[in-house]
Amino acid sequence: MDIFLFGSPLPVRPPISPAIAQRLIDENLDLFAAIVLTADDYQQAIACMVRLNLPGGGIFDALIAQAALKAEVDILLTLNPSHFTRLRQDLAQRVQVPS
Repeated sequence: MDIFLFGSPLPVRPPISPAIAQRLIDENLDLFAAIVLTADDYQQAIACMVRLNLPGGGIFDALIAQAALKAEVDILLTLNPSHFTRLRQDLAQRVQVPS
């Protein structure tokens, strides 16, 4: 089963230092697969934003959604489900909130 995890309980208290963040990324990066978005992927994400008349920062959600769809994930975990369920019905069925 493929799971795309996005979001975390932020802000973290106390904040994670840049050195610790770098170490955590270095130690865990090999557990993740990079999903490369093409110009067409960006155009599809922007077209979704235009179709739904969503402003500004929502583009990041649309790009994350595009990557999740491209990766053909079974589940997209997020603490902000409404940010993704509003974008596409086929994605909305995959969105879950971690327990």
